Amino acid sequence: MDLNVNKLVNDATLEILVNKNPKKVIRDLYELINTSKVENEVIKSVLAFAFFENKNYFEAAIIYHKLNKYYQAGFCELLLGNKAKARELWFNAQDSGAVCWARCLIDLIEVKVDLIPTFLQIRNHLESDLGYFIQAGKLDYAENVIQCSDFLADINPETNKFIGKALMNNGFSNLSVNFFLKSQELIPNDPEVYFYIARYSFETGALNEARHFLKQCIDLNASYTPAKKLLDEIGEVLLSNVNKD
Repeated sequence: MDLNVNKLVNDATLEILVNKNPKKVIRDLYELINTSKVENEVIKSVLAFAFFENKNYFEAAIIYHKLNKYYQAGFCELLLGNKAKARELWFNAQDSGAVCWARCLIDLIEVKVDLIPTFLQIRNHLESDLGYFIQAGKLDYAENVIQCSDFLADINPETNKFIGKALMNNGFSNLSVNFFLKSQELIPNDPEVYFYIARYSFETGALNEARHFLKQCIDLNASYTPAKKLLDEIGEVLLSNVNKD
């Protein structure tokens, strides 16, 4: 069988991340592996990722364990509630940036700060991991990590923004704004923070307030496209309201 692995992997990853359709990838790759006896580890890793994004952490963990991908397997175990197993996997895994962050994460979940993450580890992992916790229903994990926000912000001042984005993008906009405002105090020249405050204002119907923050965002970064798009959308809403009157 002539199998273009790179194209298959790229198409599957696009289907998972952009089209948000991990079920299709699971179906397609499962059939490919079973009918063609494909033993390619990259394809199996993509299948595991599809299971993970479909919130089937058990099936994802099985594949990651077989592939000796201990960081990913540990994260699946964590989302399944097996903290001790996740800790064991991560502390026995070879050192890497992701693994070292994961070891810190276990402590943060238990509201301990024995291990200290780096600036880049917080930047690369905090927002996405909080999102995964919320999506998996592990709100206690998210809450405990968020309790450590001041400690993390001392290492990476963008911490509060990452927390705010994770909350906003996973159904907790009402809680996110406080973290964006804290981030604004720490980094007053970050245009992204003003955009997210504006987005919150827009969602709550405070259109003039949203425009105010968007203009601040654009003043700091004239090429910030999401702010321009939202400003145009607000203009359309305001015009529509005038026409109705």
